[in-house]
Amino acid sequence: MKEIKLKGLNETVYYDECQNGLKVYMWVKKDVNSFYGTLSVKYGSIYNEFKIGSKTYKLPNGVAHFLEHVKFNEDKDTTANDFFFKNGCDTNAFTTFNYTNYQVLGSEDATTNVIHLLDFVQNDYFSKSIINNEKGIIIEEANMGIDDPYTVMLFKHLDNIFNSYEYKYPITGEEEDIKKITIDDVKLVFDNFYHPENSFLIVTGNFNPYELMESINKNQDSKEFKKYLNPERIIKKESKKVNKKYEEIDINVTNKKIKIGIKIPKKSLKIDDLHIRIYTNMLIKANFGNTSDFKDSLLEKELINSMSYITDIFDDYLLIIFTIDSNYTKEILNLFNEKLNKLEIDEKTFRRMLNASIASLILEYEDVETVNNIIQSEILNYGDIVDNLKEVYENITYQDVVDFSKLLNFDERSILVLNPKD
Repeated sequence: MKEIKLKGLNETVYYDECQNGLKVYMWVKKDVNSFYGTLSVKYGSIYNEFKIGSKTYKLPNGVAHFLEHVKFNEDKDTTANDFFFKNGCDTNAFTTFNYTNYQVLGSEDATTNVIHLLDFVQNDYFSKSIINNEKGIIIEEANMGIDDPYTVMLFKHLDNIFNSYEYKYPITGEEEDIKKITIDDVKLVFDNFYHPENSFLIVTGNFNPYELMESINKNQDSKEFKKYLNPERIIKKESKKVNKKYEEIDINVTNKKIKIGIKIPKKSLKIDDLHIRIYTNMLIKANFGNTSDFKDSLLEKELINSMSYITDIFDDYLLIIFTIDSNYTKEILNLFNEKLNKLEIDEKTFRRMLNASIASLILEYEDVETVNNIIQSEILNYGDIVDNLKEVYENITYQDVVDFSKLLNFDERSILVLNPKD
C-alpha cells in the first residue's frame, strides 16, 4: 500500500490497486464516528457514442442515468437499499456528464458496507421486466425536469452554447430516448464500462485502511471480469463559435433571468487545466463575486436581485456562465460588456484571495464527505490526486494571473433571457 502525503497539509491518503485494476483511495480520520464510501464509474451521459476496437456504437441519450437506476436491483426481489437500511446506512447515486457515482454513508462496520457497495455495483443481474418497469419511473423523472424552469434554462443555454457536444442534452434523456433503451444497451454499457479498470473507490472516515484493503482485495480476487477493452468515447468536433448568440423564452419563473455564457478555447490559454481553473476562479470572483465592487454596485442601484456564476472546463473549452435575476436586460448586458472588457484584479485582492484559498485547503480536511468529493474531483479532472496543491497555490504570482487575464477572449457569448409567463 502506498501512502500519498499531501504536501503542506499534514494529511495522508492511502492508495492501492487491486489485481483487476480497481484503484482504491482511503483517507482516515479517527476522531469522527462515520465513514463515506463512493464507487465512481467513468461513464456518464456524454458517452452515448463510443468505439470498441474498430466497431462504433450509438446509444440513446440517458443510458448512463438509466443504468444507475436499475443497478440497485440485486435480484428480482432484493435491492441494495434493503441491505444498507438494515445496516443503518444511507445509500444513493447520481449521474453526471462524465461519470456515475454510487455512495454509502454509515457509522459502523465500514468494511462490510463498502464490500457490499462493490458487490451491488459490480453485480451483473439485469432482467427485461426490471428494465421495462424502471422506464415509467425514469420517464416521470425526466418529465419533472421539463417542468423545472432551472433545468430547462440550464440545458437550453448549453444547447445555445454548444453546436455538437453532448453536454447540450439532459442527463436523464428525454421520454423518447428512454423508451428506446433496451436490456442489450444496458448490458453493453455494463460489460464494457463497469469494469474495475474503469472505476475507482474512495473511502473516507474512521476505519482501518489495511483491514479494509485486505477485504477489498479478497472480494475482487473472488470475482471474474471480462477483459477490459478500453472503450473510447467519440468526441465530435466542436465549433469555436456559440450555437446561438441570443434568445428569449417564456418560462415559469417569478422574476426575469438573464444567462450569459462565455466560450473560450482551452488551447488559447496555454496552461494546464489546474491553473486554468485557479486563475479563472480568481479573476471572476474578484470582478463578479459577492465582495466585488461590481456586484455591490448592481445591488445598490437595485438593478439585480441576485447574481451567480460557474466556471468549468468542457473538453476543449472553458465556460464561464453567469445567471442574473434582473428585469433590466439592456442595462445589465451593457454593464457586463463594459466590465468584461476591463477585467482587473489588484495585488491586494489577489493576495487576500490566495491566502483564503490556502486556508480553505486546510479547513476542508475535516469532513469525510468533503474530502471524498475533493479526491473524486481531482481524479476525474486531473487523472490522480494533486498531492502538492498547497505548493501550487503558494507558487502562483500576481503577474501570472495578470498575464492570464490578457489571454481571455470574451467575444463568443450566448445570451439567454427568461421571461416570466403571463
